[in-house]
Amino acid sequence: MSYTGEFRAFARRHGVSDDAVTRIMWTMQPSVHLDILDPSEVGPGDLVVGHTGGLPELPDGVPWDGDVYVAGLDLAAIPEQPLDLGLPREGHLLFFADSDYEDGEPARVVHVPPGTGTDVRPAPSGVYSEDPSDTWTTDVLERRVLVCRTGTSWDVLDWLWDPDDDFDETEARMPDPEDPDVEDEVRPLLAAVAEYAERVGTIPFVHRDCGLRGVELNPPYYRADYGTDFLKKGEEAVVVCRNEPERFDELYAEALRGASEQDGGPWLNLLEFGEDEIFHTGDGEVGWLINRDDLLAGRFDNVVQSYFC
Repeated sequence: MSYTGEFRAFARRHGVSDDAVTRIMWTMQPSVHLDILDPSEVGPGDLVVGHTGGLPELPDGVPWDGDVYVAGLDLAAIPEQPLDLGLPREGHLLFFADSDYEDGEPARVVHVPPGTGTDVRPAPSGVYSEDPSDTWTTDVLERRVLVCRTGTSWDVLDWLWDPDDDFDETEARMPDPEDPDVEDEVRPLLAAVAEYAERVGTIPFVHRDCGLRGVELNPPYYRADYGTDFLKKGEEAVVVCRNEPERFDELYAEALRGASEQDGGPWLNLLEFGEDEIFHTGDGEVGWLINRDDLLAGRFDNVVQSYFC
């Protein structure tokens, strides 16, 4: 059974309608909010799921060619959610970025399965020219700790609403469906999230912040346009899935392809950080994007960089 089928079965067991499930899966992405802390700031109740910076532990025979090592995630430490993240459940994911950080360029992500022999690599270095004094060394970022917010968490496509960034809240940050300023196209989704929260008894935390999976914070128009046409196709899928729920994946993949104007799409957010949090420069976002088919197949050799400033 696919991850969408598993989520539908889970929601059905709690009495959530198929219409609500289809709307949620069409417009929401599972997400994990990550905080970057100095090691001294980590408390006994914090759930540590990885780190940023430092030196990577790479498998034997896998080179470090000079890209900046940004982060490592312990996949087994990340809590499972009803709407699955689509990531492997074991091993580590190591994220590298080109030092020039050009948007849309290839970005190296290495999956290290459990039990793989690894060793900590020194930062690559070399000589620019024949002059021995003309040397270079890859930057090594300060090593800090990634901690994870527990509980069910979702992100919403295309700024359909802008939840408050109040991470002490436990309730979904969404508009009142009765608010006259809410667009009509969004009301069915708000009702679906409210129904899910009531029936399941868990209110998903909905946020618009950098983290694992979720939605790219500021996607350019050519990467994906989840506008009125995409929402209309979602309502068409609601009708189809009442009788043929197994067709959701087919309809969703087709709609995502139609929303993307870039070759290799549709692209999904894999990981995103604030630029200042990682490089201490700028106020944009840096991230890694993956094709949906590659994500579901666990392939990480075709990831591209995302950069917004």
